[in-house]
Amino acid sequence: MDEMAPEATRKATGEASRETVDIIERTPLMGSDHITSREQLIGMLGEAAEVEHTLMCTYLYAAFSLKTDEADGLTDTQRAAVRRWRRSIIRVAVEEMGHLAIVANLSVAIGGPAHFNRLNFPIAPGPLPAAMCVRLAPFTQDTLQHFIFLERPLDSNEPDGESFGKARDYQRGPLQQTKLMPVTYDYETVGELYDTIIRSFESLQVRYGEGHLFVGDRSRQIGPEISPLPGLMTICHLDHAREAVNTIKEQGEGADAHSDNSHFDRFCKIRMEWQELLEADPDFVPARPVANNPVMRRPPTPDGKVWITHDIGARVLDYANALYIQQLRLLSQAFGRPGEAYEKQVLINAATDLMYAMTPAAEALTTYPCHDGADCNAGMTFAMVRGMSPLPIGTEWQVLNCRFTELTDEGPNLRGLHPKVDRSLDMLEGVAATFSRHVDIICSDPDTECDA
Repeated sequence: MDEMAPEATRKATGEASRETVDIIERTPLMGSDHITSREQLIGMLGEAAEVEHTLMCTYLYAAFSLKTDEADGLTDTQRAAVRRWRRSIIRVAVEEMGHLAIVANLSVAIGGPAHFNRLNFPIAPGPLPAAMCVRLAPFTQDTLQHFIFLERPLDSNEPDGESFGKARDYQRGPLQQTKLMPVTYDYETVGELYDTIIRSFESLQVRYGEGHLFVGDRSRQIGPEISPLPGLMTICHLDHAREAVNTIKEQGEGADAHSDNSHFDRFCKIRMEWQELLEADPDFVPARPVANNPVMRRPPTPDGKVWITHDIGARVLDYANALYIQQLRLLSQAFGRPGEAYEKQVLINAATDLMYAMTPAAEALTTYPCHDGADCNAGMTFAMVRGMSPLPIGTEWQVLNCRFTELTDEGPNLRGLHPKVDRSLDMLEGVAATFSRHVDIICSDPDTECDA
């Protein structure tokens, strides 16, 4: 009995067993001499969130460029294939949103914030590894190869798309003197980043003990009872963290090369079918000629960017980006939030419905030129605002509801531009009306701080 006491004490206090410590000490860790604090792990999770966020946007951009209408000039066989590809790519993007939510829960679980900020496209090397070229591009064979490269397993020899090669020869580390500030080092694959994240959780549990690492209130996370995003779970101890990271890796980045239905597998299947269609018709082009790296605002460094200035295109772009930002506002408000599950449900449902409302507007955008005389079409830029921190509790319902009113008030100025824009506006009005009804219910509760 006395011999078991130390092990029992370790379990009670959340400390790792000697076996776990040995494994951690034997396992090389990317920047292991720097992953020594909660602050550094929160920073690493922030980078993982930005990776998932940017991948989601690039996949959606490519999907929006696809020719799925009968007027696009494809044969019935080609159009059926392209529609399947569109559904597959959007499903991947939705799973990336799920990964973003899982990463948010991981951060909240250790007392950190959910992270929904990111840099505007295109992203230069530095914030992310130089080997990870992140830009908006139409769905071409080169772009598809880039997606395959991004989602490849660690042992894959898949090359990057030819036009997506390293922008410059740059490495972020190591910085041996960096012991306190968060630093994330280069990694070859996203799966390698997640391997490092889970080893960091294990390392910090040894240092802090589970009860002092997982200090976040579980009720501030978003679980499957609130959102149907694939693989979403709440996290309160190390085994949960391992399961959450494995979910991300198995669905996408880090899956085995032969993992059926992973993101890597799905993109490879599209490549195979595309090649078969090209053999039957070498002139087959599945996507509209949308711009590489479109921007909404006049760029201070215009090289490699296309400024959208076409009168109608710019107006539709402004509208689509505004829906995207409202979606992020709602997500940011839901994560890390104390209070009733009902309120989180209202926020998450509205954010999800806005994504569907945004889609037809983004697809309509790809039918307009970037500017007069341009040889390429416009595309959604997913332009960011300066901050995406949660709104103050007590006034958030009024602010969000007011923003919905501003969006719907613009509807009459956009109606008639394109049938898909009209469909988007109809969907927006439904989302706004539903949200407003819920706000009335929430703000009628005398225990709720609400000025709406």
